[in-house]
Amino acid sequence: MEVEIQDEKHTGRVAAVYNNEAAAKAAKQKLIDNGIAPGIINIVRPDDSNISKKIEPDSHGIAKTIVKSHGWLGLIGMIVGILIATILVSSGPEMTQSSPLFTYIVFIFFGLIFGMMLAGLISIRPDHDPLITKTIETSQEHRWTVVVQTDDQDDIDLVKELLENSAVSTSETL
Repeated sequence: MEVEIQDEKHTGRVAAVYNNEAAAKAAKQKLIDNGIAPGIINIVRPDDSNISKKIEPDSHGIAKTIVKSHGWLGLIGMIVGILIATILVSSGPEMTQSSPLFTYIVFIFFGLIFGMMLAGLISIRPDHDPLITKTIETSQEHRWTVVVQTDDQDDIDLVKELLENSAVSTSETL
């Protein structure tokens, strides 16, 4: 059985900053001309009111990832807690053998908590923060950002190669 806890469509992102609209649109066209699907390319304009949707368009997928990761990893943590408690109750120190109920409660609780904390780490996606922050700052500085979202490493490499010489700066997350 395979457990899928990541529900986002595209977790890889490349952002390239441009000083004006014409340069950003030319960069987008260059990407399209080189085989990048137009649907995964967004242009964030200065003071864009839809900036969050353009940077993280898959909010539904992110929410599903949060729920699934917490559910699955919490359950796995509880199972690991049960296994550890069972080992300790059957052949561990005398304290765990004399209080099996307390041993199970403690290890199930901490297994659940550890699983949920791991899920939080997966859900938060701190690797996206620098790109998001840079894109917001760029918009506030009246610059344009081309954001490409894909999971295909070949596409990511191609986008970086195509945009790095024309952009003021580029950044990526995987």
